[in-house]
Amino acid sequence: MDRELLKGSTPLLLLSLLLDGPMYGYQIIMTVQERTQGLYTMKEGALYPALRKLEAAGFIHSYWQTQPNGRERRYCTLLPAGEAFLATKRAEWSRFVAMVDGFLKPEA
Repeated sequence: MDRELLKGSTPLLLLSLLLDGPMYGYQIIMTVQERTQGLYTMKEGALYPALRKLEAAGFIHSYWQTQPNGRERRYCTLLPAGEAFLATKRAEWSRFVAMVDGFLKPEA
C-alpha cells in the first residue's frame, strides 16, 4: 500500500475505530491490521503521536485502567467534539473519493 495515499487519513481512521468504543494502543494496531486484511500496519511511531494530537485537539480522552493481572493500559475514548470532527471528515472523504473516481472511471 502506498503510504502517500494514507497521509492525512490517520485521524479519520483512528476516530472511526474509537466509534466502536474505548481502545488501547496495541488493540488499535491489531484492529487496523485486521480491518485492512494486513494491507496496512500502523506503527507505534505513527500511532502515539497521532493519538496525542487528537487528545490535544479535544477529540479524544485517554485514561489508565488496571488490568486483572495488575498491569495498566492507557485507553482512548471518543469525545463529542471528536464525533463531530469525524462526521465532517467523512463527508470530505466521500467528496474526495467521488472526485478521484470521476477522473479514474473511463468515459461512457
